[in-house]
Amino acid sequence: MLECTPHSVFSWNYSVSGLALGAAELTFGPLSDQGAIAIEGTRLEIRKEGWVNANWTLEREGNVVAVAKRRSLLGRSFDLTCSGQALLLKPQTLLVRDYHLLLGDAVVGTIEPEHPLTRKARVQCDAVVAETIQLFSFWLVAMVWRSTTDTSPV
Repeated sequence: MLECTPHSVFSWNYSVSGLALGAAELTFGPLSDQGAIAIEGTRLEIRKEGWVNANWTLEREGNVVAVAKRRSLLGRSFDLTCSGQALLLKPQTLLVRDYHLLLGDAVVGTIEPEHPLTRKARVQCDAVVAETIQLFSFWLVAMVWRSTTDTSPV
């Protein structure tokens, strides 16, 4: 299980522990829906392409590792493609911040805040989901959380 902790009460950047790959840092670009994931010296860039039909790419040294496409303009669900796998990242219900990661009809992961009034979160996925994809999925969820609130307590 991954533990995701914001750097401060005012920051949307996260430290992530619990990875077999080592500690990770997730960052957001200022005033943008782009960012990066750093894992033990390896940096993966997250780039947004397009506006209306936006998609995000996770890139390592210029090579695309994964692609996420928002299902609708204002929606909170994403289709993820990585290593030949097609995953769906979607909220569990309309009113909560918890997310499911699905492979076909099977839930292979969950992303949820520790409690309703925090940005600290847990990511728990089956072994079929690579850790980099778990981090990318959490980055997308945090982006949605960030876009729906200006500040929230840690």
